[in-house]
Amino acid sequence: MKCARCFAPEDIRIVDSPDPRPEDDEVLVAVRAVSICPSDHHIYRDGHSSGVVPDHPMILGHEFSGVVAALGARASGPAVGTRVAVEPAWHCGECDLCKRGLTNICRHVVFPSYPNRDGALAEYIACPAHAVYTIPENVGFVEAALAEPLGVAVHAVRHARIGPGDRVAILGAGTIGIAILELAKLSNVDATFIVEPNAARHELALKLGATKAYADVEDLIEEFGGTADCANVAFDVSNAQDSFADAVEVCEPAGRIIVITIPPEDYCEFTASSARRKELAIQFSRRSRNAIEEALSLISTGKVRAPEWPRAEFSLDTTADAFRCSVDPPGGVLRAVVLVNA
Repeated sequence: MKCARCFAPEDIRIVDSPDPRPEDDEVLVAVRAVSICPSDHHIYRDGHSSGVVPDHPMILGHEFSGVVAALGARASGPAVGTRVAVEPAWHCGECDLCKRGLTNICRHVVFPSYPNRDGALAEYIACPAHAVYTIPENVGFVEAALAEPLGVAVHAVRHARIGPGDRVAILGAGTIGIAILELAKLSNVDATFIVEPNAARHELALKLGATKAYADVEDLIEEFGGTADCANVAFDVSNAQDSFADAVEVCEPAGRIIVITIPPEDYCEFTASSARRKELAIQFSRRSRNAIEEALSLISTGKVRAPEWPRAEFSLDTTADAFRCSVDPPGGVLRAVVLVNA
């Protein structure tokens, strides 16, 4: 099969590799669309992910959709030819956390595109049968790939327990931030404030119902008369090094912070006195749990307008260009998407 491998930082090459063979409990998926997640930037730019260095030139990509091409001997997944989206956090089902239902933080989780499991930027990928979900007829392959980051947003919003009366600050208007905005609107919150330095993304956020968009946290705080009581719920999803500290500052006393972001460096700093005096509740949110089906339904019913999320599309042969676009997206582009076997 043809695939895109990352041989070194910013060195992606199109090469041939043997077709994967599904294990007994796996299905083989012929990939159709791969949305490039900023978490893949770590290996692409730095050659490692949170200090874990791949032991081979890796195939990246974990937000993807495709068609079932073959079934393992004992796989009970969808029939060959079924269009599917894939949950990429592959849990073991046997550890103590899995038995408590916490499959997204499984002690033995396998995650394609994280060392050392190859991802989906290839013509084929083998996946556990339990991880594939049938795509509704009215949902395209690209939107089905975007169900993965939408699922991350669904999981984070579940943690937040938002509803009428809440004022929500969303720090970062990338794909997950925009998805959280749409989910917040569905939850009938009182106000949604977007903080995003990329001004081109403000137009989309406002179109999708944001109350107001700001270039930085200082502008938001100034709008509220210089007080740090702008919102009672803040989602940190900007991938900026200081965004966690910003979330602490915009929250009012007794507020809630949901942290989804992966900062460039593997640490967060914030003013402890601010968080303590406000008695803030801080919840980290890891990937998603049992959210892909809900995400697909939200897209299918039009409750989340994923087809309107700006994207740039590339072929598998131009995957290197797709990564450059993802790292430095033009205009209001949210995701670079690679079309495979199109």
